Amino acid sequence: MKILSLLAQRIVDEVTQVIDEEVIVINTEGIIIAGSDSQRVGHFHEGALRVFRSKQKMEITATDVHSLEGVKAGLNLPIFFQHDVIGVIGITGDPRTVSPFGELIQRMTELIIQEAHSAEKLNSEIRGVETFVYEWLHNREFGEEFYERGQLLGLDMDLSRMCVLIKLTSTNDSDLHLVEKETDERLRLLFSEPAIDTIVRAGQGRILLLKGLKHQKDELNFFKQLKTLRKQLEQLTQTTIFVGVGTRQSPDLVLKSYSEAKKALQTASVAVPVVFYEQLTLEGVLAEISLDMKLDVTEKVLGKMTEEAELMETLETYFQYHMSLKDTAEHLHIHINTLHYRLKRIHERLGGNLKDPKFLATCYIAYIFWKETRETYNDT
Repeated sequence: MKILSLLAQRIVDEVTQVIDEEVIVINTEGIIIAGSDSQRVGHFHEGALRVFRSKQKMEITATDVHSLEGVKAGLNLPIFFQHDVIGVIGITGDPRTVSPFGELIQRMTELIIQEAHSAEKLNSEIRGVETFVYEWLHNREFGEEFYERGQLLGLDMDLSRMCVLIKLTSTNDSDLHLVEKETDERLRLLFSEPAIDTIVRAGQGRILLLKGLKHQKDELNFFKQLKTLRKQLEQLTQTTIFVGVGTRQSPDLVLKSYSEAKKALQTASVAVPVVFYEQLTLEGVLAEISLDMKLDVTEKVLGKMTEEAELMETLETYFQYHMSLKDTAEHLHIHINTLHYRLKRIHERLGGNLKDPKFLATCYIAYIFWKETRETYNDT
């Protein structure tokens, strides 16, 4: 492993919180790559080369300062990683004063490097799995070579899988990033066997769980666990979470489960935050209609009203709460009379009344198409 300047500076920052002395980090070529005194960065340090050769700490006295290039009185310590010296950390000061801190500083530095290495290794593994899963969800061929690649990444390629798509909502992108990170970490703690339960990012604010299932009873138990988990995550992250769940499929048909999870997620709402594809009826039929037809129906039925955010939010909430005026008004935080006024405006814009069953069905279908096509474009 090679110490990069960014990691070296982190070491300097951490150590200077423990000891009030000048600290430097030197690479294997004897060049100072980070230091509390930035003026020394880039300079040669002859004492460090001696430490590399001996693999032993070296006290630099006032006399050594005149005979060795680029040094100051103090203590130089080898930095070990997997039995190799990969750098030197120098502490300026009277050797008798700083030496008692030597072993502590050396161990602290090596722990920082070990932590950085482990984090980088984990990130590398996650990126490798994410790339593989992306191919898994988009390629229609499932050959022996692909199967073996999955095994090399540590995945159980013989298990049936159920795709679970989790959508996190936040009005602030930076908050969303933190919520996404916290949710990801929580999921990895709960589903701690990556060979069976594979977790990857599926776009901004979305996390995909490929749940491995061996038996039918495992599926039923997981459904109960999933609903409880969603509530816990909402409490933990203080945000709204929606979940779409596909059906259990063999490894070569994971793409089908993923497509089902996306369709299920599109119908999720505050009233029904967890949607299972196998429970969809009307939505399942409508999902098979072409995108061009969906756009055409949306335009004909909803027209310009899709540009009026207040009316679209009202219509959406009205449908989500099963046309309950009381629940709709409460969720929108408006008076019931204000809701009546908005519904009247919707009737005027659309040229019909939502109390008419045929008109209601037409508007609901157009609303589903509008929501689906809007989210499709937002994901691209």
